[in-house]
Amino acid sequence: MSDSLYDIDLLEPLIARGCTLITPNQRLARRIRTEWDKRQAEQGILTWPRLPVYPLASWLLDRWRQAVAGGELPPQLLLEAGPVLQVWRNVIKDSAARTSSYHLLRTDDAAELAEQARQNLCLWRIKWQRSALREEFEQETDSRIYWSWLEAFEQTLRDSGQVTATDCVEALLTLKKKAREGVAPVVLVECGELAPLHRAALEHICPSIKSAPVPTRSAERLLHVFQDRREELQAVSRWAVQRVRQEPQHTIGIVTGDSASEQVGLEYLLRREFGCLGDNYDALPVNFSSGIPLSQVPLVRDALAVLSMALRRTNVDQVSRLLKSRFLELPDADSALAQLFLSRLYDLGREQLDVSELRYYACETSLAEQRGLQLGKYLLDLYRMAELKQPALPSVWMSRYRTILGLWGWPGRGLDSLEYQQMDSWGRVLDAFRGFDAVCGPLSYPEALSLLRDTCLRTVSHPQTVDAGVQVLGPLEAAGLSFDHLWIIGVQASVWPAAARPNAFLPIRLQVRNDMPRATAEHEWEFARGRMAQYLRSCGTVHASYSCFVDGVADRASPLLQEFAEAPIEALPAVAVSWLETQQRGRLTFEDDSDAPPLDPMAVVRSGSSLLEAQSNCPFSAFARQRLSVTPLGTFGFGLSPADRGTLLHEALYVLWGELEDHEGLAALHAASQAAAISRAVEAAVQGGRRKMGSALNEAFWVLESERMSTLLQEWLAVERQRGAFKVAAREHSLELELDRLHLRLRVDRIDELPDGGRVIIDYKSSKSRTSDWMGERPARPQLLLYGVAEPKSAAALGFAQVRPGECRYVGLGRVEAAKGIKTDLGAAQKAGMLVESWEELNARWREILADLADDFLSGKAAVDPLSASTCTWCGLQPLCRVGHKESAPGEGA
Repeated sequence: MSDSLYDIDLLEPLIARGCTLITPNQRLARRIRTEWDKRQAEQGILTWPRLPVYPLASWLLDRWRQAVAGGELPPQLLLEAGPVLQVWRNVIKDSAARTSSYHLLRTDDAAELAEQARQNLCLWRIKWQRSALREEFEQETDSRIYWSWLEAFEQTLRDSGQVTATDCVEALLTLKKKAREGVAPVVLVECGELAPLHRAALEHICPSIKSAPVPTRSAERLLHVFQDRREELQAVSRWAVQRVRQEPQHTIGIVTGDSASEQVGLEYLLRREFGCLGDNYDALPVNFSSGIPLSQVPLVRDALAVLSMALRRTNVDQVSRLLKSRFLELPDADSALAQLFLSRLYDLGREQLDVSELRYYACETSLAEQRGLQLGKYLLDLYRMAELKQPALPSVWMSRYRTILGLWGWPGRGLDSLEYQQMDSWGRVLDAFRGFDAVCGPLSYPEALSLLRDTCLRTVSHPQTVDAGVQVLGPLEAAGLSFDHLWIIGVQASVWPAAARPNAFLPIRLQVRNDMPRATAEHEWEFARGRMAQYLRSCGTVHASYSCFVDGVADRASPLLQEFAEAPIEALPAVAVSWLETQQRGRLTFEDDSDAPPLDPMAVVRSGSSLLEAQSNCPFSAFARQRLSVTPLGTFGFGLSPADRGTLLHEALYVLWGELEDHEGLAALHAASQAAAISRAVEAAVQGGRRKMGSALNEAFWVLESERMSTLLQEWLAVERQRGAFKVAAREHSLELELDRLHLRLRVDRIDELPDGGRVIIDYKSSKSRTSDWMGERPARPQLLLYGVAEPKSAAALGFAQVRPGECRYVGLGRVEAAKGIKTDLGAAQKAGMLVESWEELNARWREILADLADDFLSGKAAVDPLSASTCTWCGLQPLCRVGHKESAPGEGA
């Protein structure tokens, strides 16, 4: 394959005359230099001077630096792009503090737009201070406010002796004519139409300016139409593979849009087609010119995540990513202790949590002889760094960042070549961070980290890779390069040309009058047509494609494609053919094995009532949770989870009945006294909830929750008043029950004692309850049955206390009607095959059923056999048990 992407013959005579070559971007300059170096090597030349080819912006800045060094211009501090935006943020913030009539939702975006507006004014050499222009700015609210910002921005730069890159170019116009002496003639290579300031600067400091000759090829033009973008990207990927294999000597280019998701999708499909998704991942014969924000590369992403651990709050997902990072020294990240730690974080039910909570769990989580994770030690080190609480200049924070990352062992070992390049970029970002000292005062840790994160977001990581058979480029990066085949993706009417988007801070008429970028549809049309003309004169064949539907919205081809001949391409299957062939060759082996190895006959299992409940509802669930220690991660939600609300309710009822003690105490309360007792119980429960939730919920939420609970308890006490005499004999009472080798530890919510000495065992529920869940060979809720079996002689009744807004009631069975809703007609409540005549017989039958469930667990019965369809709703083990995933045996069809 010939890797020549530029015809150096066009420039050779100009180079021979000692001209300086100026390009519109770094990529074209690097390509021309590469082609020139290759030409010298092919001719057997051993040494040669570096070719003078530079991007326009860089070359002009170099001329300014030389003039300052030579004393021709006064020395001033050149601000990089990041500090320039910070000056704009400061100006906008100060303006907002002085006025209440102009509000911004996104200050950072406004700062970017403001700097872009200033650049346009400078590049088009508009003297905005003129009174006539002032009147034009005053006619629109946005531009009027911007005028005041611009004045403040310019004053800030003057007071501090600072300049922007555009100001440096403007300063070149003040050089004396003798500055031209010794400057080589300049040749513009594919620079197109220059901004007036750039043109004026070149004419002022250069003795001669010429345009390089351009290629004169007339490309074949082919149009490909697809239904949607995925089909389009699949076709491009398959086409690229075919071209590389059929014509390996040809150069191939693919031009993508600015969408990051489109570039990611194309890379995946190219890897799939070239077979570079697995072990051959690094063998992809494709060069991607477009970079990604430095903050998104894993190496830097994890560094920023480490630094954010010194903030007040974090999120569980970020902690999980840190434990998976290969750039940190976390030797126990894959341990069972780490998995238990993560499980506890998810069980909190909150995506956001205080770092103090994280530190506590990371240090205190224990398993067997292990206690605390390395993560906890790092978090303690951060907590003890008193200097992190003191404001400092960005340059000081830079040093502290390096110290913090060193504590965590970042960046680890075994970096590949791309990661070393990312390390270099990170180092340059930290060094450039010093530049913010000139525009920022001392910053707090959160402010400094936010500034660093924003800087990394605006810094693009461009990996330097060797040339490959296929080049994937952006629309501007492809300008001036020569390909045998170039495919332009997404040439939609809605994109080519782009819609006009004038700058909101400059008067529209001013932008139209000066033909500024993106100001008018006519300008965008000419710009798009110029880009297409560059492609057509530089390439052998230009393929353009578009999708009939983009994100479900109908679209059509760009009018720029009128001279393209439609060339249909066969649609490809959604799944790669090679994958389909592999799947068809596969053979599934089916084996019915629902029994786990039985437990050791000498082993004693200690657990709670949840074990038998799981065994009854689905034997596999009990096996997975108890013997495999598999626990689904909790889910995040806003506010309190149902479990949290249940805990608050239990705590409030515990406190309330500790004060009332019996039915007589309840009956003696008048309305005001009852409300006061409820208020005290709710306050005690809420205080516990606040301690657990920390600052995750604000005061207004707890006020509303207190009101909700107070109303609910008022409703519940109305149910309790309807009962006969009783006293609360126990609250949160612990019991133990042995079923063979299964030792169960039980906790009863409440036990009431009746006048005849009988006891009512009560379980609080905030969900709907029914006694049918106690019946059959596999009772769905055996918890209360276990309580009754544990104390069979004293248990006169079992009852769910259904404490539910609008549905408060007792639901239960017993030998006495201890409360309305507790039935004594046992025959009506029983299922077929379970008929008994007395309360004592029913309890005995329950003991037999529970003993059978215990025996099933001990013997290894672990079938995936849910009791009902609703059993699987909240189970969370479906990825493991594969319930509902039915496969046909070989030969049976789909």
